[in-house]
Amino acid sequence: MQSKNRPYVPYAILLIIIILLGAFLHWLGGPDKLNIGFFYWIGKDIYASYPQIVAIALAVAIARENQGAAALAGFLSFEVITQGAAALSTPLAKIVNNPVSYWNDSFFMVCAITAGIVAGVAYNRFYKTKLPDWLGFFGGRRSVPIVSAAISLFIALILGNTWH
Repeated sequence: MQSKNRPYVPYAILLIIIILLGAFLHWLGGPDKLNIGFFYWIGKDIYASYPQIVAIALAVAIARENQGAAALAGFLSFEVITQGAAALSTPLAKIVNNPVSYWNDSFFMVCAITAGIVAGVAYNRFYKTKLPDWLGFFGGRRSVPIVSAAISLFIALILGNTWH
């Protein structure tokens, strides 16, 4: 079991460092500390982007070769799931259109974990895909973001109709 968990450890540590850095910068730039708006807003933006960072890190950790195509697929899957579900559900649309709620709502972390798993598994399954010559450009690793976005559409359909 330890050898299976080994590739995930650097990404887990990276996620912890990122959230601590965001918290520290947000705290340091606050009006009661140094009052540096630059630090304050960077820390706040790290919080707002944390679900996307989780989706990317999880996709890269699951992918066999730690490729950038898996990272792109993770981000794309996250966006397709969140925006697709928001288009189908009025309560979710209010959450998605308010970036402050990113950290406060469990919906985004569920989407991030789901998107990361979908992208990582899609990479492992489709990174050697052969297509006909006229579609050859989209074969191999380039097919992974396309396939993961298609899978994410179905997940968005399910989440958009069930999450209230």
